[in-house]
Amino acid sequence: MHKHWQPAEATLDRRALLVGGAGALAAAGFGGSLWAEAAPAASEAVPVSRAVLETVTGPVRGTAIRWPLGHEHFFVDFFGPTSAAYMDVDWADVTGACVNSALELRAQGVNLFIDWTNIGVGRNVLLLRDISRQTGMRIVCATGIYKSFVPPEFRDSSIADIARHFFRELTRGIDGTPVRAGWVKIATTETGPTKTDTKIHRAAARAAKAAGATISLHSPFADATNAVVKSVVSEGFDLRRFVWGHSQPSSVADHKRLARRGAMVQYDAISAESDPFFEGPTDDESMLDRIQEMVEAGYGDRVIVSADASVFVNPAKFQYDRDNTYVFRTFAPKLRRRIGARRARVVLRDNVIRAFRRGSRVR
Repeated sequence: MHKHWQPAEATLDRRALLVGGAGALAAAGFGGSLWAEAAPAASEAVPVSRAVLETVTGPVRGTAIRWPLGHEHFFVDFFGPTSAAYMDVDWADVTGACVNSALELRAQGVNLFIDWTNIGVGRNVLLLRDISRQTGMRIVCATGIYKSFVPPEFRDSSIADIARHFFRELTRGIDGTPVRAGWVKIATTETGPTKTDTKIHRAAARAAKAAGATISLHSPFADATNAVVKSVVSEGFDLRRFVWGHSQPSSVADHKRLARRGAMVQYDAISAESDPFFEGPTDDESMLDRIQEMVEAGYGDRVIVSADASVFVNPAKFQYDRDNTYVFRTFAPKLRRRIGARRARVVLRDNVIRAFRRGSRVR
């Protein structure tokens, strides 16, 4: 089956894009007044039996989920919204590759796919809904803007304007459809948040707080992550609804510190031969060591694992070698042997459902 669309000319030069790509586009400036919202709702530890996920085909109970993948992508576009090449692809090819990939995952028992593609890097909710309808894969999509990949229509928007847009996507729908986002995905440059990043982060915090929703963060390094955490907490956001994505290049000590404050920590390079941000090991044993240390420290309910694979990438040269079928085919059995079946189920399933459940104020 077709796992990942990767023509012969594709390369693994993803780091050049992820580290420098945001700077290649002009950073967007925001101005305007602050957006006052009510105090955050309590963020209790909701059991899976009570969790509801907002998928692209409607709400789903956590009990309907067999196995989830907590950080993946069907389609990503790194040209950015100011390029004439942005989203200029053969959508029949895209859909075919994504449907094939989803069917292969469904054969493994995976029926929930958390798609981290957000505004600015190719989010397409009609594509996701089509994949879901053809395959039965439940898909949760994100709102939020990726670094400085800011669409032109947001260039002169205030923080409050952007917060309202994110909130609308969480509560009403996206791009004129009834498809609602399930959470807010943000990102920061690896050396720390830029002015544009920070204003997007503040808008995300306001929207997520108002909806009682989760924020996930693309950030490999602890210093940059801590700077983002400071910003979102200053807006009254509850870290018990925060997911630190790409955390594996940082130390487990850093992971424990954030988990102690209630955040989820995500190891999303499962199956990777290398990490674009990390020169250390990403083999299964090193990942298992991290998870075991977190579990033994009492943070097993704060850990998520995934592959962070992209099925179809535009342009193809930014495709990279990850396998979304590896998590449950190969890594999950190793995890069960290392920490036991019950604890592994919490990491592989329950934490994903709880982390990406619908906002507590969304009905």
